[in-house]
Amino acid sequence: MQAILDHDENRHPDVAVEAWWWWGATDDSSAGIFVGLELRGQRFDYRAGLVRRDSPYLYIEEIDGEGLRGGLEIKPPQLWADHICDAPMRQWSLVNETYGVLIDEPADVWTRPYGTLVPVTFDIEWHASADPVVIAHGYEQVGEFDAEVELTEGVLQLSGPARRVHVWGVPYIPTAFAMPTVEPSLRAPYRRFDGVQILQVLGRNGWFGRRVG
Repeated sequence: MQAILDHDENRHPDVAVEAWWWWGATDDSSAGIFVGLELRGQRFDYRAGLVRRDSPYLYIEEIDGEGLRGGLEIKPPQLWADHICDAPMRQWSLVNETYGVLIDEPADVWTRPYGTLVPVTFDIEWHASADPVVIAHGYEQVGEFDAEVELTEGVLQLSGPARRVHVWGVPYIPTAFAMPTVEPSLRAPYRRFDGVQILQVLGRNGWFGRRVG
């Protein structure tokens, strides 16, 4: 891809797979949030999560789902989510209403993502702070986010630095080489439709991710 154009924000119906991902964290990395959507024709994988110090991992997952609507709206059973480009390369709005699970051991999501079922709503505004940068099969961009997460115990407000990725023609699999090990970090793993295991970690320098299995 030689240049990034505004219409690249839209779906590319001529490709077999396409993915959008957003990450955000507080300035002190004490909490973070992510949303990921991968389309494969009319089927999709959706994942979202919230990590906080001294709290279980809140994980939302819909793998090989049906219920793709116009744009990037999805409505499978027990889940509604939408991903709206308000201004190309500048602003996105992300929302969901669903049930998530609270998981004490994050690695359990790779084999059995079971935990305490809780209602949850995400309302995220993502704003760019720099122009997008070309990567293989797409682009990435840094920005800022403001989020309200409605939980049973109340509304959690988050804001801070953010990043996003959009790729098409290939699935998105993060490939970070340096990940937090010793420093305090928060784990937010997920599993892919094809069985690949991805470890995401929020450390003091932000989000990292890589394939581990």
